[in-house]
Amino acid sequence: MYVSDLHNHWVPKNNATRSGKIGSQATIDKIKKLGIQELFIDTEKGLDCPEGLPADEQKQVQAQQLDSLQVQSDVGGVGKRVSVIEEHDRASRRYLAARNVLDGVLNDVKNHQSIDVVAVEASSEALLESLESNENALACLSHIRSKDSYLLEHSVNVGILLGIFGRSLRLEDSILKELVIGGILHDIGKILVPDAILHKPGKLESNEWEEMKRHVTYGEKILDVTAGLSDLSRSICRLHHERLDGTGYPHGLKESEINRFGRMAAICDVYDAITADRVYHEGMAPDMALRKLIEWSIFHLDKNLVYDFIRCLSAYPVGSLVQLSRNRAGVIIQANRRSPRHPVVRIFYSSTNRLQVEPVVVDLADKGCTYDLVGTLDARQLGIDIKPFL
Repeated sequence: MYVSDLHNHWVPKNNATRSGKIGSQATIDKIKKLGIQELFIDTEKGLDCPEGLPADEQKQVQAQQLDSLQVQSDVGGVGKRVSVIEEHDRASRRYLAARNVLDGVLNDVKNHQSIDVVAVEASSEALLESLESNENALACLSHIRSKDSYLLEHSVNVGILLGIFGRSLRLEDSILKELVIGGILHDIGKILVPDAILHKPGKLESNEWEEMKRHVTYGEKILDVTAGLSDLSRSICRLHHERLDGTGYPHGLKESEINRFGRMAAICDVYDAITADRVYHEGMAPDMALRKLIEWSIFHLDKNLVYDFIRCLSAYPVGSLVQLSRNRAGVIIQANRRSPRHPVVRIFYSSTNRLQVEPVVVDLADKGCTYDLVGTLDARQLGIDIKPFL
């Protein structure tokens, strides 16, 4: 049989290839020892098996699971909410400020100085205030990234996602703040990983991958000696790469050893990482990333929390490029939890002419709206850059 590149995240990253023909029983034994209970094979390149679900059907199942998720009402005081466009400028200032604070923190760590916890707390509070006003503004900003600023943007984004996630679960304000702080600092140990490894454009060698994984241990040591941080905030760093089946790192913890907040952090970290463009990785569209979370919830991620996370972002999350009726397409700038197929969309593209049109914002939930959401589109296939329209 020929192992395909679907559902192959269990293959060591330092392997020359992550797909190929199985040549011996010894290889099968090694796969079983990893705890792998199922994988995808390509029957056009190798033998079929008596039982199995074709990939197209698997994707259909994932799509049905997305559609079947019960929607969740908005959180927070409805009266305090403003439009995503009104909140945009304030959210931009706070996002940039959080990035600058983290940049200062990383420089302090590099220079063997203490972390300014007060500044991180202030940034976390400011981000939470913006989420309270309209979380979609920060969600939009989290999709506008630069490959050169990945560490800063990813860290702030995970903090934002944890804030959105925690608010949807109606966690206490004090816990929300600790979650956001933990998210912002979760990858702080990467500042001690050599740049040649951290920014390597190709695949890491086995020794390089081992060093990369040590960023969690480095982060633990940094945060353990940092006064003013809660245990919850520290746990986000310690647990965000652990997996329920024990295949995570650095401690290989099992399900019973990973608390709820560590499980939430793992989901937010993975979602932001796989939707980001990096020097060696093209980011997924948000809706495809949600399907991958469903797939990984079979063994690695907490299934109930994955479904809660999808509910809080909506099955059609911010940043999704969507096909509308009347041959128009646009990007979602405000998700709709109560009715996922009725988000706020900035239309900017003609599907007929494959040309940009004058941008206009429409709320598909408005009674007078003449557009319907037909499905999602692949921005890369169409050669579209959605960032300017977020």
